[in-house]
Amino acid sequence: MNLSQVPKLELRHLQMLSALATAPSLGQAADRLSITPSALTHRIREAERRVTAPLLVRERGRPRLTGAGQRLLDAAERCLRELDLAEADVAQGRSIAVEIVRIGASTLSGYEWLPGLLRRLAVTQPAIEVEVALDVSLDPVAALRERRIDLAILPAPVRLAAVRSQQLFRDEMVAVLPAGHARSRQAYLEAEELIDEPYVADVTSTETGREFERLFEPRGIRPKRVRRAGHTEAVIALVRAGFGLTILTRRTAAPYLAAGDLAAVRLTRRGLYLDWHAVLRATDFRVSPARTVARTLAETTGTGVPRSC
Repeated sequence: MNLSQVPKLELRHLQMLSALATAPSLGQAADRLSITPSALTHRIREAERRVTAPLLVRERGRPRLTGAGQRLLDAAERCLRELDLAEADVAQGRSIAVEIVRIGASTLSGYEWLPGLLRRLAVTQPAIEVEVALDVSLDPVAALRERRIDLAILPAPVRLAAVRSQQLFRDEMVAVLPAGHARSRQAYLEAEELIDEPYVADVTSTETGREFERLFEPRGIRPKRVRRAGHTEAVIALVRAGFGLTILTRRTAAPYLAAGDLAAVRLTRRGLYLDWHAVLRATDFRVSPARTVARTLAETTGTGVPRSC
């Protein structure tokens, strides 16, 4: 919400719309609001002036909301319902989140770590709520610096003065291809063996820590045919259908391999590994909800308290 733009209608106007929608007359709507009919008429006109649109007409002597009034009523009912629920929670002393940590991750992440993180936080940090921002995956660091997210999950540390990186867990990059593919039984694949194969990728730009930077560019080569699919689910669907192969992390690939129609093959003789990092703003690095979430993520992925970079 843009706090510089104050809503034109107040809570009393939202309650008025709700009463007008359900009462058979203006008099009964006024009774429900505990005001006089003349006060209700004044409130209707005030709301119409504020939104510069008629909200109410009379039809056969009964009040009826206009299209604009109905649109505002829909929003009013949602707001009033949420407010009622929130007030009930507070009145009954229920645990509510007081800190929201917004997370964004690289397109390489399959978010397989998210359920474990949420379960642990629910037990150990019930006052912290996590929100996932999917629309920042192409440049999580920019989103972090612009304060659109509080924590970025990336396959490499970030060396910038404004941010700090914490190591989380190690993962391995593997080639994913149909189980019947001629190369699916090899012990490992070199970059040179992949360039003539149709390649399916979620993105084709060079991202830090990813296959184009780590595998292809050091050898001065790239796959000759690259199809961009935009999302991991779409990538897997195309690989399953025989449109090519792709490269994912072993953690991300694991759920898709369970069906048995796909195979994962190591990259290079020694394997191609990466270290996932939590990246925070420098101002949040010492003590903050984002740092707490990063530490909890390190614990749930089996690596303990993360190292700082």
